Amino acid sequence: MGKVIIIGGGAAGLACAVTASRLGDDVTVLERMDRVGKKILATGNGRCNLMNLHAPVYPGGEAFARQVLQAMPTEKQIRFWHSLGLFLREEADGRVYPVTGQASTVLDALRFGFRGETVTGQEVIRLLPGKKWQVQTGDRVFSADRVVVTGGGCAQPALGSNGSCVRLLKSLGYGATALLPALTQLTADKDVIRGLEGIRIRCLVRVMEGEREIHRERGEVLFTAYGLSGVCIMQCARYADVLGRSISLHLYDALSMSEENMLGYLKGRQAQLGEAPAERLLTGFLVPRLAQAVVRYAIPECKSVADVKDKELVRLVRALGDFRIGIRGIKGFDSAQVTRGGVDPTPFDPSTMASALHHGLHAAGEVLDVDGDCGGYNLMFAFASGILAGKNGRKASWEEE
Repeated sequence: MGKVIIIGGGAAGLACAVTASRLGDDVTVLERMDRVGKKILATGNGRCNLMNLHAPVYPGGEAFARQVLQAMPTEKQIRFWHSLGLFLREEADGRVYPVTGQASTVLDALRFGFRGETVTGQEVIRLLPGKKWQVQTGDRVFSADRVVVTGGGCAQPALGSNGSCVRLLKSLGYGATALLPALTQLTADKDVIRGLEGIRIRCLVRVMEGEREIHRERGEVLFTAYGLSGVCIMQCARYADVLGRSISLHLYDALSMSEENMLGYLKGRQAQLGEAPAERLLTGFLVPRLAQAVVRYAIPECKSVADVKDKELVRLVRALGDFRIGIRGIKGFDSAQVTRGGVDPTPFDPSTMASALHHGLHAAGEVLDVDGDCGGYNLMFAFASGILAGKNGRKASWEEE
């Protein structure tokens, strides 16, 4: 038992605080904002998708994330939440939410389960190792046997993330990669998407470099005034943030129809429509504004169905399978759900989150170079790593239930 200072009152920090205090440690949470857990309240559109029961998906730091989740798997995390009185439910694609559907329920369970002190409005500016750790804020110095750094990355700065904890660990000699937005929207060539704002379509999304496919996702795409959004687009962002890459949308992927069959279908429609506007060929599987945009993109010279000859029909079908949109960039940290990059996790033990370089120092959550897909993976890693840091190799009573 000892004195523990936790830097950051987010998901990882609060899970750590609950665990350490219940195991008998004297715990103080230092939070730079005016209250803890602001980012938790915003997750999952205010519903808090706190884990995922499917296989873990971590494009950043996958090996380390898997080791952490082996030490604190979903069944143990579920027991942790049940020990705090929080009931959960599984929804589509393995996503797990509080049964209330309210993120505030998760935050309340953590706040009420924590037995210790919370000091807000305290940004840590210096860490001094020694027989006792010295934790310095703007006007105070705290002393501790153990320090757990959980201050997150840079995503959603209005909710408290500013990258300061990455800088703290770098000042102690820990390596770190550049902090970049991840799980964010794309800005795109406005000529191609003109007039499409607000349209949604389920399709295959590919990130392309010339004719080489870099990454693919399936899901719902939302056209916006600035570009593209939707979960599948956000999961493409890390691959799309390279000059010269583009997005390809396969607009009839959901129909499970080959290019040859689509060509035959449109020829049949052509025979029925005569002098109708050319976009009428696509009525029935594309909304009118999107149909107009595809015709404008593929066969701008064709105003009516009668203008569409065989070679134009082939171009139209190819455009339906490869509606190419130039990428101008990705949205910044204000829009990003998570940070890509951070402190190299290699020096930290994935079963305790303890540093091999400094006795009594731990790190957990988004401050580390680990980031997952949408669907609860990032919060799951934050909670798992926070719990492990709080346990520090000890056995918690709820693990035996």
